[in-house]
Amino acid sequence: MKPSSLSIVLIRAGGRSTSIHLSHRMYRFVVIVGICLMIGLLAGLIGGGVALMSHKKSPSSTNVVDQHEAVIRQLSDDVQSLRLLIEELIKKEEALRQDLGTPIQRTRSQRRELDRALRAFAAGYPSTMVDGAGGTNHYITDLANQVAYITKEVLTIEKDMRDHNRLYDRYVARFNETPSIWPVYGYIRSQYGWRHHPVKNARQFHNGIDIPGWMGAPVQATADGYVEFAGWGGGYGWIIVLSHTGGIQTLYAHLSEIGVAKGIRVNKGQLIGKIGNSGLSTGPHVHYEVRYRSKALEPSPYLSLDLFTAISKLW
Repeated sequence: MKPSSLSIVLIRAGGRSTSIHLSHRMYRFVVIVGICLMIGLLAGLIGGGVALMSHKKSPSSTNVVDQHEAVIRQLSDDVQSLRLLIEELIKKEEALRQDLGTPIQRTRSQRRELDRALRAFAAGYPSTMVDGAGGTNHYITDLANQVAYITKEVLTIEKDMRDHNRLYDRYVARFNETPSIWPVYGYIRSQYGWRHHPVKNARQFHNGIDIPGWMGAPVQATADGYVEFAGWGGGYGWIIVLSHTGGIQTLYAHLSEIGVAKGIRVNKGQLIGKIGNSGLSTGPHVHYEVRYRSKALEPSPYLSLDLFTAISKLW
């Protein structure tokens, strides 16, 4: 599953709302910046409350009292907006936890886990006072308790997000070294498994897939890695073998040209050779294999992957 964009909705008094949409690439930056902004606002709320408490000790007119009450109402609305924002962050954090979780964690119901997180947040939220009860000082105490609780939740979410970001970075590094794209664009003419060999005229196990193309069509590396071998491979014709992290190898055979040399580093999508008809072949195509510790695997699951389908299907 691809992570959705981050949507933040701020609801003000009167029912007006403002939506902000941020792409996944900016996700980690939004979290940190958002936390800094919220902490700044929380500090302002506490400062405003202290100022109101000190000002109340001096004589004040009815207009000033009314102004204080208006400020308190505005602060109360702002705290409510922060509470709604925290609930949205909890939802996003839980969705990210599901996407990046271990296979066992991913089998759990996301709705159940989300409900659990929201119930825990609501259960710990300080009780609010009935309007008009307790006077200005009690209102300020009430707001201060809410601010302290929200601050604690913000710091918890910040820690969780940092953990997710570190896990995400590890996944990205692993994905870059995982075969995930087609070596050439086309279709599979001969599948992995037992078949009748078109040249030997005998039943033989086919260790890879055959993708036809025109002579000289570009062949690309399907993952980051190092060139383990580049040269003549007998019946394979001209071949390239790439070595990737975790014991994975990819093999590209029947080439007409080799564009890399043994020992060099290549990147996913980099041109490494060209389609040919060398070796035991009946026409221009690339024979593509995925191996784990030199044992051939079914290559189809390693085609057309993105990060999150790799997490779900392979890891």
